[in-house]
This record gives sequence, C-alpha cells and structure tokens, in this order.
Amino acid sequence: MKIQSAAQQKQLQYMRPHLCQWAGDSLVPGAQIDLSDESKREAGRRRAAPHIKTYIRFSNEDMKTIEWAMVSSANVSTQAWGASTNDNGEVRICSWEIGVVVWPDLFQNGDQTASQDDKSPGALMVPCFKEDTPRLSGDEKDSVVVGFRMPYDLPLTPYGASDEPWCATAEYELPDWRGQSWT
Repeated sequence: MKIQSAAQQKQLQYMRPHLCQWAGDSLVPGAQIDLSDESKREAGRRRAAPHIKTYIRFSNEDMKTIEWAMVSSANVSTQAWGASTNDNGEVRICSWEIGVVVWPDLFQNGDQTASQDDKSPGALMVPCFKEDTPRLSGDEKDSVVVGFRMPYDLPLTPYGASDEPWCATAEYELPDWRGQSWT
C-alpha cells in the first residue's frame, strides 16, 4: 500500500479499521504467539504471500460458513474498480481486472433447493485449511458442502494503532522479520 501522498494517507485512515495481518504470526520482535488458541485455524502459508486478492463474506462472526468469496487481481482502488466521472453516471475504469465470484447455491443441484420450512440449508460453503476439501462433521448430511481453500489464518489479527502497511518505495530503519533494513 502506498502511503506517501495526502490522498494515500487519507485512504489509509479510512481502511485502517479493516486491515488485518494475513501471515498469522507476530511482526513484533520478542512477542509471544499463543499456539494453544483452539479457535486458531491455520492456512499453512505463513510468509508465503498470496499475490491474489481475496474478498470473503462470512455468514457470521465465527467464520465457519461463507456467503460468497471472490478471488481477483483487483486491488481496492479506483484504478481497478472505477469512479463516477460525471452526472450521467458514466464510470471511468483505468485498469481492467478479472476475478471469480463463487457462492454456495452455485454448486447446488436444481432438485436440492431448500424451502423456507426446511431447517437444513441446500448448500454450504466452508473454509478449508491446509487441504482442498472440507472436513465434514456429519451435520451437513442434507447439504451440498463446498470447500474454499483459505489463503490466510483465521481469526484475522488486526493491525495495531502504530502499525503501518509496508510500502516498497518507503525507507525502514527498523529490521523486518528477516533482519533486513530498507533504506
């Protein structure tokens, strides 16, 4: 994320509450990681940064089921998503990006639609960690279960108030996780 200009700083302040660390480990030297946390679900990537952009809407706060997921090359920027340029609602897009959106009902057979009286959902999408197929608990016997391979650990770790996103064009005297300074 570039943070040099006033506009970029403004964008950072808007995005800050939504930014999370994807690596699942601490960047602070000497900080302890709680490996006994049973709610932690590891994707198995650590510092192998996924270059794809992944947008996921979970069904609820426990992040056990997914309403939809998008894998894309599109950054969160007006370059990729466009901006309204006039009163006619015309949109200016500077960089064409591609992505794929999936949701559970996409994988449901036509005869398996869930009625409003039915307690079991017709299809579920669940996050998968370190494997490509979901582990079923048995509660899903009446559902089509679709696995979505997670590129990062859950739960997410929010950035702290003093954390700043790394920028390739900025200089950093404080060493990174490999002990390198960027000056």
